[in-house]
Amino acid sequence: MTLFERAPAVEYMPGAIPVCLGRTTRERWRARLSVPEVEVVAGEVEEISGGGVRLEGRTYEADAVVAAPGLVLDLRRVPDAPGVHAFWDPAGAEVASSAVRAVEGGTVAVVVSSLPYRCPPAPFAMAMELASYYGDEGRPVRVVLTTPEEVPLAAVGGGVPEFLARSCAEADVELLPAFEPDLDSLGDRRLRSAGGVEVEYGLALVVPPHARSALLAGLAGEGPLVPVSPRFESSEPGLFVVGDAAMVPLPRAADAAAAEGRTAADAILERLGLTGEQEPHLPEPECFVGHGGGWYSRISLRYPDGLPPTGSAEVTVEGPSERFATGFEASFDRWHELRGG
Repeated sequence: MTLFERAPAVEYMPGAIPVCLGRTTRERWRARLSVPEVEVVAGEVEEISGGGVRLEGRTYEADAVVAAPGLVLDLRRVPDAPGVHAFWDPAGAEVASSAVRAVEGGTVAVVVSSLPYRCPPAPFAMAMELASYYGDEGRPVRVVLTTPEEVPLAAVGGGVPEFLARSCAEADVELLPAFEPDLDSLGDRRLRSAGGVEVEYGLALVVPPHARSALLAGLAGEGPLVPVSPRFESSEPGLFVVGDAAMVPLPRAADAAAAEGRTAADAILERLGLTGEQEPHLPEPECFVGHGGGWYSRISLRYPDGLPPTGSAEVTVEGPSERFATGFEASFDRWHELRGG
């Protein structure tokens, strides 16, 4: 069993928001990668198939491969212009942090450029945390959040769209749904939508378009997502795709990816004759949404009747409350522990 990763350390993506606000360093959300009884090989993977992995010119043969390269941030589609920062990870948040904290007034726009993107509730949390930050500083800053969705997070349902819209209003965040941004219009401190709506900004924080990894380019399907079977096998026999890149009606969140990985592992063990057929693992994803001022809400999904399309998600929304701040920290601690500390 071999695990391939770009670097011997990995980052916790929800840490991007506190890094952006200057509350923590990027290093706070990094962990050394160490998995018991698993060989970890660090380096840039060049090619994958159902029969193995090629890394830095060396081929590692395999009976099956589980790929989880995630979605790639297509930063080239966002103009490199004054007042524009495109990121969706702690590294990009660190670069944008000084610009975020330097704003004294005017408009800050949080722009969701396209669908899909990882961690769907996070732009709402970022906008609310920004509004709270500037409000606490006494700075007259208007925060605007644009999203291409007509109804925010409509796929989640369960009252989540209404909850997020209400929460943004209470946090003084101006929410502009059905806003298809013309990214090429960025650069003159104005952002225009395909429908002709215009937002003037002093600072634009852009969730860039997410693209398919080059490692999965030869697989079936168009767009960033890869079609997979109920056991997460792709069109390439023996190559399983899990996580953000898999075309499944599940949240693009860590717990869902972990459940997908377990399901793929069961399918491989069965194929090798080591186990019998197993039921798919049911994810129990949780998302902590910051509202500012140390207040968080928790969105939880459960699948008591099985996975879509036969089953549907049971959605629970709790908060906002100060007590969920410890839940956000605890989720990082669990992530840290699973990766070896």
